[in-house]
Amino acid sequence: MLPSVSVVIPLYNHEKYIGSTLYSVLGQHHPSREIIVVDDGSTDAGLSVVQTLARTRPEIVCWGQKNRGAHNTINTAIQRSTSDLVAILNSDDLYHPERFLRAAEAFAADPTLDVFVSGMNFVNGDGVEVPFDWYDQAIEYHQECDDLGKTLINGNIFVTTSNLIVRRSLFDRVGLFSDLRYAHDLDFFLRLVSEDCRILIAPDKLMSYRIHETNTISEGHMKVKLEWAAVSAFHLATLSRRPDGWRRVADYMDVLAKHALMEPVMLLLGYFLAKPSFTLDRHPYHTDEAFKALVREQLG
Repeated sequence: MLPSVSVVIPLYNHEKYIGSTLYSVLGQHHPSREIIVVDDGSTDAGLSVVQTLARTRPEIVCWGQKNRGAHNTINTAIQRSTSDLVAILNSDDLYHPERFLRAAEAFAADPTLDVFVSGMNFVNGDGVEVPFDWYDQAIEYHQECDDLGKTLINGNIFVTTSNLIVRRSLFDRVGLFSDLRYAHDLDFFLRLVSEDCRILIAPDKLMSYRIHETNTISEGHMKVKLEWAAVSAFHLATLSRRPDGWRRVADYMDVLAKHALMEPVMLLLGYFLAKPSFTLDRHPYHTDEAFKALVREQLG
């Protein structure tokens, strides 16, 4: 028997896309047990679109909340989920029809598998496929590199939380998503690596990431890079505590230099080692404005 799947969808101001997103779930060859949609204080009619569809599709569960951020919305939906597997889908992205079947078969065949991700294609706001050279270059780097953590810091080949299908029990082991606006996905992916989780990267393009003018990542380069540096440093702090830790950390120097992250990451690494914490979102770093100002200076 194939494992059951719960889909969690954080919805925010995607009235234009949420219908297509939901139909990409409803059209799966291995149907989901439940689709949990949490609207995070949207100002458009996206939740009404979901509620209308839910009247004829009882597997859809939906509600709204005051705006609390993507990480909180995802975590809330995960905690409501009941299936063996949890799949996350942002409210503007799309699944390909065979995605759940491929993942469920992989989990059924390997009881030690923790995480399933896949290749993807990219579409614009109208659903038309577009090229994305950055992704192709990141995949090439991964093929040359024997360290997944280093690959992810160089270029997040998983790209988005929409690429994740995991055993629900995994969250008890690695925790939920951290309170980060831009890099909550990268932080979680690096924690999977730190915890030596078994990750299957299926090369086939089994989802579509939508690129449009309201993508969160487009809001500000400096803000994105600050969180990129912080999650990279936190990962290295975790690695450094292993028996071969500093050798592993040294292997990351070239990729940090490539992205002009060496100085800020080393500054953050020292800070995190002096004040250890299980997850980044609980770290006193977030309220230390004087220290964050120093990091911004290093970022230029």
